[in-house]
Amino acid sequence: MLAAIAILYWLDVTRTGGRLCAALLGILSVAGVHEFIVMLRNAGFPVARSLLLVCTAALSVAAFRFGWTEVDRELYPLVIATFLLLFPLAFRSLLRDRMGRGLEEQGATLLGFISIAWPMYLAQGLVLRHPPSALYVVLVCKGGDIGGYLLGSIFGRHKLIPHVSPGKTVEGALGSLAFTVVLAVALRGPLLEPEVALGLTTALLVGIMLNVTTQVGDLVESLLKRRCGIKDSGALLPAHGGVLDLIDSLLFSFPMFLLIVTRVT
Repeated sequence: MLAAIAILYWLDVTRTGGRLCAALLGILSVAGVHEFIVMLRNAGFPVARSLLLVCTAALSVAAFRFGWTEVDRELYPLVIATFLLLFPLAFRSLLRDRMGRGLEEQGATLLGFISIAWPMYLAQGLVLRHPPSALYVVLVCKGGDIGGYLLGSIFGRHKLIPHVSPGKTVEGALGSLAFTVVLAVALRGPLLEPEVALGLTTALLVGIMLNVTTQVGDLVESLLKRRCGIKDSGALLPAHGGVLDLIDSLLFSFPMFLLIVTRVT
């Protein structure tokens, strides 16, 4: 996976301007939404499968229609796609045979769209605007994951939130924070400057924010899997799980960093 990402990133920086990685993110978005649908349906929750997949795919394609320099019209597809997703479900819930589960279907379907399709669309925007910024988020956030796992495995004694994720420890969370902050500071020069200039204080704050969004994203997906009674979101990636297991820690981090990049530049 690392080798494939490295090749795609090199091609994007030298030739295709972020389009290859944006396409990959779009594929991951659709695959992640599909895993979400399967998980919830197997657990007995109603989800509008076809409508959710179509809107997610349409949103992923729409990302290529914009330049992502001002981030203005780029937000229109989020509003339009959400309306096109929600309105038919709201209308259908008025039918007599849909009254029992209509609201649940609206809520579950909208949850998958906003929590997966929205962030991945904004991630596409980030990589189309400035490919090194997307790589920065991945390396900083995943580096924090690795640091938390290593230090938690060695020093972990106190459970962080056992009713959601029994394996997470306070020591691991602090280790993840430390690794993320160090990487956020160390990688800002090689990957972000001069296009995105972060001072030392700003980089420290960015590292803290990225770590918080990373850990919360991971815990929220753990909550979803626990509620659905499963260990992994899928079996696509051997010894790792599914697509959601891969991108969960990035779902809050990508939109947050896009806002930072937009503000800084």
